[in-house]
Amino acid sequence: MKADEIRQDCRFFRTDSPCIYHKTEQQLCRDCSHYRKTAGRILIIKREAMGDVLRTTCILEPLHKKFPDHTIIWFTSEKSHGVLEGNPYIDEIWTDNFGALQTFSYFLFDTVINLDLSPDSLVAASTAHTKKFYGFRYEKTGMVLWSGKSAEEWFSMSHNDEIKKNNKKTYQQIISEILELEGFGEIVVPLKRESAAKAERFAEKYHLSEKTVIGINTGSGSRWPAKRWPEENFLKLFSLMKNKKYAIVIFGGEEEKRIMESLTSKSPVPLINAGWDNTVADFFSLLNLCDIVLTSDTLALHAATGLKKKVIALFGPTSASEIETYGRVTKIVTPLECRCCYRKECDKKPSCMETISPETVFSSMISPPASPSRRED
Repeated sequence: MKADEIRQDCRFFRTDSPCIYHKTEQQLCRDCSHYRKTAGRILIIKREAMGDVLRTTCILEPLHKKFPDHTIIWFTSEKSHGVLEGNPYIDEIWTDNFGALQTFSYFLFDTVINLDLSPDSLVAASTAHTKKFYGFRYEKTGMVLWSGKSAEEWFSMSHNDEIKKNNKKTYQQIISEILELEGFGEIVVPLKRESAAKAERFAEKYHLSEKTVIGINTGSGSRWPAKRWPEENFLKLFSLMKNKKYAIVIFGGEEEKRIMESLTSKSPVPLINAGWDNTVADFFSLLNLCDIVLTSDTLALHAATGLKKKVIALFGPTSASEIETYGRVTKIVTPLECRCCYRKECDKKPSCMETISPETVFSSMISPPASPSRRED
């Protein structure tokens, strides 16, 4: 096949390698049955916080329906790459290591979407040449510009704790309004075949198919210690779970290594430690083994929601109203009036998370699930 027979205007064209259909089906570009002429490029800029990046994937299904023949490119941080890799709605993932700023200033995009307010993302959005823009970007004076009334409301909310506390819209509602979409879709959680196979071996080792599997996300990461449910509350919860056919699997990252070890040694019931050094892909597949997931407002909340689990979500310093339930998330909110303060640390005693009782959590766990649990792909 000659170079001029390679159809560079196809949605699936890659500059540095054969396309996926050449790899999987040995299709030749000149007569490939999958050829689809791209109608243009949509650039999404969402880099900050893995959980926020993941839940923002709710825009992809309606975007794909509205622009079925557009190439969708997502610019994110290197750390967040794993939550997007394998997403069927994304054609290309660009990261900070890609030299994206120089690329933005070279290409013309049909639409640029930036939902971040960090300086790096604002600069990236300002650099990109585009016909249509949604969200936020800098002007040369350093002032932040927004694309419309809904974006203006989100900007105001991001800079006023009282507005944030009184907000009743979910994040999904807010960003779909900013993008002028008719609605939003599910959070898209990609499951890799090799990670799913590893999770199945884990399930066989611990005989998980014989029990109701409850996943316990033990932490909140180092950036948000105020979101963390106390260790003693976990232990009280476990004591309520005696003599039940539960398999309790605990999850966490590097920051949760100590509490996971401590819980395992002190728990009155057996705990299965899923490990604190899993890749994002492995974490998603292990989480998919669960029937019920208990978590604070973290990546695990959005992942479990996207995996269609029954989710028990605990809220103290962050907004419960912003979380879309999809009919499967039970929210348990601190009774303290100072809730939704967005402080990353707190010296009040008891803290907001301490006031969420194990009895309330257990009662929510044993209520009937709102939807089927394990996702099959």
